[in-house]
Amino acid sequence: QQQRQQQQQQAKPKQRQYPHAPIATVSPFSRPVKKVVVVGGTHGNEYTGVWCIKSIERQRELFDGTSSSSSSSPSSQGDPAQPVNVFASFPSLDVDTLLANPVAHMQNKRFVEADLNREFSIDRLKRVAAVLDGNGNDDAASASSCDVATEFCSTDEERNLMLGASLPHEALRAREIEALLGPKILAESNTLSSSSSHDVDGNSVVPEDEGEEDTNPAPLADIVIDLHTTTCNMGISLIIPEGDALMSAAAAYVMHSCRAKYGYPHVQILMHALPKRKHRMNLSSCGRHGFTVEVGPVPQGVLRHDVVEKTEAALHSLLEFLHLRNLELENEKDAQTKEKDEGASRHSNVVEGDATDSPPTTTTVLDRLRRLHPGGTVPCYRSAPAVRPGELSGKISWPTDPTNPNFPAVVVHKSVQDRDFEPLRVGDPLFLSLDGKVIPYYGSHGEEVHLIFVNEGGYYYASSGTGIGVAVKSQFDWETGWFVIEEDGGESEEVVVDEEDSYE
Repeated sequence: QQQRQQQQQQAKPKQRQYPHAPIATVSPFSRPVKKVVVVGGTHGNEYTGVWCIKSIERQRELFDGTSSSSSSSPSSQGDPAQPVNVFASFPSLDVDTLLANPVAHMQNKRFVEADLNREFSIDRLKRVAAVLDGNGNDDAASASSCDVATEFCSTDEERNLMLGASLPHEALRAREIEALLGPKILAESNTLSSSSSHDVDGNSVVPEDEGEEDTNPAPLADIVIDLHTTTCNMGISLIIPEGDALMSAAAAYVMHSCRAKYGYPHVQILMHALPKRKHRMNLSSCGRHGFTVEVGPVPQGVLRHDVVEKTEAALHSLLEFLHLRNLELENEKDAQTKEKDEGASRHSNVVEGDATDSPPTTTTVLDRLRRLHPGGTVPCYRSAPAVRPGELSGKISWPTDPTNPNFPAVVVHKSVQDRDFEPLRVGDPLFLSLDGKVIPYYGSHGEEVHLIFVNEGGYYYASSGTGIGVAVKSQFDWETGWFVIEEDGGESEEVVVDEEDSYE
């Protein structure tokens, strides 16, 4: 072990100093992942995720032998051309599924009253809980009384009439989902502060020398994987939060797997500049870890075989990473137990200073990532901060029609249509007005930016945030999950970038 550690230290580049990022007190890769929840239908008219979770449930029937289908679904994660049964291929994972917004899905709508994927911040969940508690009701208490995974459970007509004026459908549904996957509200104290360190969840913990313990219950879901589609030419986009080392490593693994194993060249990582879990508005933040897969282009309310395949490629790559890491942790545990049992006898036979044991030859998934990224950094995109007063970081809003807040007063210029992730510079055409006037990019987010979610159909809704996403190129350290910023002198500095914005 000492020899192997020395070899690893010699192979590492010169250690960088990271004065701004919290220092983890526990290895972020030391805890196995068991409970995995795959979510579809967070936006009801995004059919690909719903198809994928239905496919998983069919795979469960085949694996359990309860399906009447005569077809087989072998364990074939090594062959991308063959179907994968997640229960046979990744047995260390307890995989479950969730249809997030069944009412909107049945109506083929993005949402019924409000965007469900904006309802999971602590503030919004608290507002719902306060109203429910004030009327003697709490969806958390009733979550077990119906199948929360497939239906909307707030069916008390009298209560719904009473609360309907103040709480939209999706606000109540978010509280149900938070009760099923979380809790998140009780974990509010696990937020980033300048003096805190990070635990394996990517959340802050009280330093050990203060002698305090975190008494908040852990989320029921170890990881929530939310499957989305987009009308934009985004390829396969992997969306993760800043500061979660396990998800950072997973995203790096998935990006490489989708490119090398499945042959999809257009795979990118978007990292949320939201290290504080309480500020994350998206559904996947209910779990201990959150991971969002966004694939496009595909129209809303439409299923496409190729988009399903791309989504499943990313999903299976992620499950593969988690499963392999679980097996490695189990092997490490067995090896430590065996070494402890044989320690006394081995010690008596080893001459002091004689290193006769050869280092282990097993290559772990983390070793593979170290070879793929020898400097420790992985390229990504992050929300572009606004540099002009009054602008929203991460998005260029377009003006809307005075008679309809969901109808743009401008159209996206043809020169940027379908060119997601390509650079846009000051003076380049951006919009076209009704009178035919070209509106250029005025530099609201810097001299050069990269447009994302260009003309996204979901961003025509005022409650989802109208406009075009805007990002900048960045990089992160996959072993810590923090952004790494290149300074003018060529030095790299790991920093916390905290912006209350969401790509989703």
